[in-house]
Amino acid sequence: MTKFILLLFLLTGHFVFGQRADSINKIIIKYGKSHNSWGYPGIYARGEVFELSKTINDNFKITRHFTSTASTGNDGKTYKKDTTELSTRKFKVINKEKIQVWLTQLNTNRENFTATFIRPKLTKPTKNEILDVAKKYDKIWMLTGEGEDYFDKEDRADARKAIRQMKSFFELDSFLMYKRPTIEDDMVVFDSHNSLNILTIQNSDTTEYRCQFFEPLGQPIKRYDKRNYMTRSKVFNLEANTSALIFLPRNSMLGKVLSLDNIKEQYIKWYLDRF
Repeated sequence: MTKFILLLFLLTGHFVFGQRADSINKIIIKYGKSHNSWGYPGIYARGEVFELSKTINDNFKITRHFTSTASTGNDGKTYKKDTTELSTRKFKVINKEKIQVWLTQLNTNRENFTATFIRPKLTKPTKNEILDVAKKYDKIWMLTGEGEDYFDKEDRADARKAIRQMKSFFELDSFLMYKRPTIEDDMVVFDSHNSLNILTIQNSDTTEYRCQFFEPLGQPIKRYDKRNYMTRSKVFNLEANTSALIFLPRNSMLGKVLSLDNIKEQYIKWYLDRF
């Protein structure tokens, strides 16, 4: 009898700490990315908001969808924010089981920042993608000899080999071990932000989750009960990303930032740093 009670607790324990979809009335998902304009004209911030409301039969529907941009005028001193509300007619009803899976992953720690979990979800980088990253980080000369006075046959052979290896994610497991974020440490960034906030609203009670995308794939996830910022808990789980992509549009700003493909650029840079 004792073993049965213990097993039952282990199977349901994540709901003690987690949340039930049927008890939530609304979910607000906000993503924003910005940098200090330093007085230069142009766009310095972009954002996106999804609001999910409960339907009559306890499923969910995206009822509001906003995008925003903030920009500096040509004089570098005037600021403007434009917000656009988009139609939600194209969005289908989201089964509450999908929301429940996502909520469970937001509150369940998993050791899945691994090649076994991530590799099948990555798209193969093209040669042009690799060259674009190399150019972005001033390493294009390694692969093309651009700007070099001497780039012989052996150099070209090495460059071709490097491109083949990057296309096949050579030593991806080593890269992931190097980049793996930790629950213990926090990154503090000034003059810019790249973050996701999730609010789950249950009557007058709101729980907030926060992710920083300066960290690989937004991990770890911080939870603040009743939006009390004095106390928090953290989990590490990439299934929180993949389960959200089941119901969020993949071509949205938020869908793109949640994609595990976002580590491709970091992987290519890491490879070139060691090349």
